[in-house]
Amino acid sequence: MEPESGVVIDEPSEDVIFEAMGDLDSRENTFLTIEQAGNGQEWYVVISIVDTCGFEIELRDAKTREHELYVSNDRSRIATDVTVWVAGRPAFAQQRADRLESW
Repeated sequence: MEPESGVVIDEPSEDVIFEAMGDLDSRENTFLTIEQAGNGQEWYVVISIVDTCGFEIELRDAKTREHELYVSNDRSRIATDVTVWVAGRPAFAQQRADRLESW
């Protein structure tokens, strides 16, 4: 996860996403991006602050041709939805399995 401010967080949890959304503002830190690690970036999530109605959430997976865009002001629900969506990406599941094997 990387907010516009440039701080990179590997494997963000639901709580980290929730907190990072709270740090967004309409001037200098307007969005955060969660994307697949590595070179073959097949999916990403962008959460942007929208002044009038909360947040705009974009979920995109090129491999499965999924693309969803919606607006919400419920940080808790957004963090949950994004966490579940990311965990469901096949590439994410494979990366996690590979890391566990290397232990």
